[in-house]
Amino acid sequence: MKQAEITVEYKDHMGTDLTVVNAARSSFGKESHWVVGTSYPGAVHQPRGYLRQADANLIRFLATGFRTKDWDALLDKIVTSIISSKDKDELTEILQHYKKSAQHWAPFGHPHMQIRMKLPMFLARQFVKHQVGGVWSEESRRYMSNEPEFWFPKEWHGRPEDIKQGSDGLVEDQGAAQDISERAVQIALDAYGALMKEGVAPEEARIVLPLNTMTTVTWTGSLLFWSRVCNQRLDSHAQKAANDLAQQIADIAQPLFPVSWAALVGD
Repeated sequence: MKQAEITVEYKDHMGTDLTVVNAARSSFGKESHWVVGTSYPGAVHQPRGYLRQADANLIRFLATGFRTKDWDALLDKIVTSIISSKDKDELTEILQHYKKSAQHWAPFGHPHMQIRMKLPMFLARQFVKHQVGGVWSEESRRYMSNEPEFWFPKEWHGRPEDIKQGSDGLVEDQGAAQDISERAVQIALDAYGALMKEGVAPEEARIVLPLNTMTTVTWTGSLLFWSRVCNQRLDSHAQKAANDLAQQIADIAQPLFPVSWAALVGD
């Protein structure tokens, strides 16, 4: 039985942080340029130079709906409310005001990134739900007859008692969980091989394969798209395998669009 790890590979990208800036400034018929040879506190060096501080501030404004001083004031207000007030109404009002703030997403739709992922089918079915702004091309075992690969978690987690989904803590007998899963997959793999030997078409033989069968996907999306994928899948409530995959995506995107990524997703 062939086993494989979840991997994400950079393939291509178009645009930079400056692409976001100039998309936003197009409303005024203006364009910014990279700054070379000078810097300022907090500036992020990129291959072509630095963004002007005004351009970096613009990106943060587009992502949050707040100018720098207004954003700092909001944070101070939240901290003060948490420390000084036992009444949740005030804090709720502040947060609702933030949610209603006008964020400007369109400029982040111009830069794009393409990746190639190798992941188990159950995880692919989760991530393919992200549709708006992305294009998904996946291999199909309808046309493939090579021996499949399978993914297994490094640690098996228990079922939580208080919620209907997710996991909580580790299963006590890790060896038993691994042994049971490997035996089940081997039975399925043997059945797949037997069907193929009988001349069954791959598109039908594949139905016996389990959800941890590996698949390969080429995925292209806008910067805004990738930020939404990672914000959802890096959340603590997401499955650990989804967390790990999203982190690999973030590790590729962040150096390509460092200022925008910090504003949209965080460091």
